[in-house]
Amino acid sequence: MARWKSLSGREKLSFVKSAMCLTVIKAGLVFLPFSTFRKFFDWFSKSKTKKEISQQEIKQTVWAVASAAHHLPFELLCLPQALATKFLLREVPFLTLEIGVAIDASKTFQAHAWVEKNGSFIIGDWDENISYQRLWVWK
Repeated sequence: MARWKSLSGREKLSFVKSAMCLTVIKAGLVFLPFSTFRKFFDWFSKSKTKKEISQQEIKQTVWAVASAAHHLPFELLCLPQALATKFLLREVPFLTLEIGVAIDASKTFQAHAWVEKNGSFIIGDWDENISYQRLWVWK
């Protein structure tokens, strides 16, 4: 509660928007076939305008998504967080949501989702000991 009081109005709004977005995305992923979810997500994510925003605004959005994901009462792994980030930053040009797979040393299959802008991680970076093979890029 003390942390909440110390947040600016803009940070509180960003957190609430992220929490709402994550909740809707989680419900969509749970209750809809992925192909249907993807169509809805594409439709809602369309933005006719593209604009650059400051690195600080991007960082604030990423913080809000990660923080909301941590505080909500259900599990929100990398895919819902990447989808929420992609949606909330939908007007930022050259933003891609990527999904990849890796097989670790113990032959365990791992999947991961992340968001990049011009090849740099926005959210979802990983340990450099893992090498994910990109399977899908969602622009």
